Amino acid sequence: MKLERVKRILPKLLLYLLPALLAAAMYFLLPLMPWVAEYIFARGIFRVISVPLGFIVSILPFSVTETVVFLSVPLAVTLIVLLVRRCRKKGVNPLPALLKRVWLILSCGLLMYMVMHGANYYRCRAADLLELDTSKKSAEYLQAVCIDLADKASAEREALTEDENGVAALSESVYKTLYAANSCYAKLDDEYPLLWGTVWFPKPVLHSHLWSYTGIEGVYCPIFCESNVNIDIPDFDIPYTAAHELAHTRGFAYEDECNFFAFLACSVSDSADYRYSGYFSAYIYCANALYKYDKDMWKAAYAHCSDGMKRDIRARNDYWKQFEGKVMEVSHKANDTFIKAQRDDRGSLSYGEAVKLILAYYEKCGFTA
Repeated sequence: MKLERVKRILPKLLLYLLPALLAAAMYFLLPLMPWVAEYIFARGIFRVISVPLGFIVSILPFSVTETVVFLSVPLAVTLIVLLVRRCRKKGVNPLPALLKRVWLILSCGLLMYMVMHGANYYRCRAADLLELDTSKKSAEYLQAVCIDLADKASAEREALTEDENGVAALSESVYKTLYAANSCYAKLDDEYPLLWGTVWFPKPVLHSHLWSYTGIEGVYCPIFCESNVNIDIPDFDIPYTAAHELAHTRGFAYEDECNFFAFLACSVSDSADYRYSGYFSAYIYCANALYKYDKDMWKAAYAHCSDGMKRDIRARNDYWKQFEGKVMEVSHKANDTFIKAQRDDRGSLSYGEAVKLILAYYEKCGFTA
């Protein structure tokens, strides 16, 4: 009798375990096989799923991720109540049935995460794919790049509108601005076909002000291949954040690479809002690196920032100061732990590593006008 029961239960047990086992195999084996991660997953399975899924989700005018987050608790409670009632009518213990369903959801979720994002951590690095030399550059070269970025950002800043505080404001509505994000990447398709994708609408998060307490500007949801943007942040940060999150939907997981691709996409945009946001953000990353090395060199580069750009820097600092606290600390710690769990020992510091890619790009392409 027991043997028959085991034979009956075993196939279901294996079914529940299989997705998690496949996810675990990918997590441990793909770091040893970057070419498999690159050509089988990033350019293969990920594309097959993300292209139709991302396009369909982009059609929806609201954030699916935010909706699911808010509905998850009442939906879960409802399903649990229905399951318990059903089991009681049959006279069986509802706990095993509940645990099996929870495990199946988690197991499938782990596999979906690995296919739609986790595996992309182990693909070939962007520097190799784009043939960029990220070896250490001199402080003088870093300063020259900072000056160039400050000059470009200051020039773009002149065409922007301002709010009552003299801070850069979007020339169009948030929705129209987000809709324009994909057009930046479309201009890169011929030169960088790896950046092609079908996600054309980064979603605005309606409860963005509350979200700012976590210190997060944007998030990519692998389950829906959806990019989400905090629209409460200063206007001039929104275009760059949208471009960063879109880079994740193109199959790139590392934060420094997405920061670099966001800079690249913004710099070729037809929109002054995007160009300014890209140059401004790239300047901030590079200037922070220069400041750590030599404060006098940083001051010389900072002098190239226009008055309007300096107001925006102060406005950004003031904005985030109001949200400092325990929630932000826990959020940063969780994000740092998550990134390190993907075998990126840099953790949350990886965002600033985009400086190496920006310097390498300048070295390869020169200081273009």
